[in-house]
Amino acid sequence: MDKKVVVVFLLCLSCFVRAEELTVALYEGANPPYTIIREYEESGIFIDIFAQLEQLTEHKFDLIHYPFARVMREFDAGRIDIEPGVNESWRQHAKVLGEYTIPYEISTEVIVFKRRNRISVKSPQDLFGKSVGIVRGYSYPDFDSAFERKEILRVDNLSEKLLLRQLLYDRVQRIFIGYRTILYYKKTHPEYKHFLIGDVINRSEVKLRLHPSKAYLLPDLNRALEHMIESGAIEAIYSKYR
Repeated sequence: MDKKVVVVFLLCLSCFVRAEELTVALYEGANPPYTIIREYEESGIFIDIFAQLEQLTEHKFDLIHYPFARVMREFDAGRIDIEPGVNESWRQHAKVLGEYTIPYEISTEVIVFKRRNRISVKSPQDLFGKSVGIVRGYSYPDFDSAFERKEILRVDNLSEKLLLRQLLYDRVQRIFIGYRTILYYKKTHPEYKHFLIGDVINRSEVKLRLHPSKAYLLPDLNRALEHMIESGAIEAIYSKYR
């Protein structure tokens, strides 16, 4: 089917769902390449995804930046409608679990360190007795129980940007961070070029997490995401920020 015909067909289907203004949470302090802020201008993977979703669904997406902890509180209270780029296992302890769209991409998380602190991490046991820097509130299913038992010391910070500064100045010896994020920072910040990317510590499908009060929008959003996947639009967006 012609691409233009498919888009028109999707738009016609979306007419059966009343267009709404939906609040989308983006983490404060940016999280490149998912959100990039330069001189008051926003770009990034999430911004581009929701721009296309607006065209395909006719919903309006209001992108709001909050610290991670506040995103969780606002979502629980029903004041955030959508959290993008999430897997169910990361929110299994949330007060409000949410409803999820189809997966549209894979998220890979890695361990990063300076060369002198390089170690192999094939299981949580490889980090027993050591500390690791993590964004506050982030969940790593294979490691969470070890954090809870204090077998691995979790050093929380507010953002990936601050974690990288801690690593640069030896406040922590290793961090967990998204693979796309560390590649972006190594490419755009010369001071991080010497950081080593270690083993994969988590790989998960990512989806849009909807507040249960908006669950009726799932078919509409899933149709649009399916079109973006099949047409190559999702791949084009992610490739743009490599």
